[in-house]
Amino acid sequence: MAFLAKNGQPARNRTILIGSLIPDAFIYICWVWLSFSGVSQDRIWNEIYFESGVQFWGALSNSIPLYLGLAAMGWFTRKKKYGELLLFFALAALIHMASDFPVHAEDAHKHFWPISDWRFYSPFSYWDIRHFGRNVGLVETLLGIGLVTLLLRRFTKRSTRTLLYIALAFYTVMLLVRLFV
Repeated sequence: MAFLAKNGQPARNRTILIGSLIPDAFIYICWVWLSFSGVSQDRIWNEIYFESGVQFWGALSNSIPLYLGLAAMGWFTRKKKYGELLLFFALAALIHMASDFPVHAEDAHKHFWPISDWRFYSPFSYWDIRHFGRNVGLVETLLGIGLVTLLLRRFTKRSTRTLLYIALAFYTVMLLVRLFV
C-alpha cells in the first residue's frame, strides 16, 4: 500500500490491498479453519503446513511467474480500467513476495512455480528464532509501523484512517509482544 496506493483512487487502493494480501490468504484461511476445528498450532505449522496440498496452494499463491504474467497482461491492457487494476493487483502481490523472499528459512515458498520447485531457504526468518527471527521480526514490525504512519499522513478519509489505525494497533501489539515476550 505504501508504494502503490494513491489518495482519491479507491478502486485502485482496494485492488492493491487485495493483491498485497492474496499470497498469504490461503494459509490464513486454513489457519483460522484448522484452529477453530481444534487442531493444535504445533500440528498446523509443523505438519499440515508442509503437506503437499497446502504446499501446492502456497506455491500457486506465491508464484512470481504467475504474477509477472498478470502484470504483463495488465500492462498491455492498462488503458482499460480492468487492465490498470490487474497491473496494480499483480504489482502488490509481487511487492509482498519481494519482502517475503528474504525472510523465510525452512518454510520457504516455491516462488518460481510452475517453472521450478526450487526454494530459497534464507538464513533469516521473520519468526523462527533459530534464524534470527526475534531481530528480523522486530525490524519487520518497526517497518510496518513506519509504513502505516506514512499512509496515515497520505490519507485523510475517516474510513481509511480507521483501518490504518487498526493496522497500527496490530503492529503496536506485535511490537510489544516482540519486545517483552
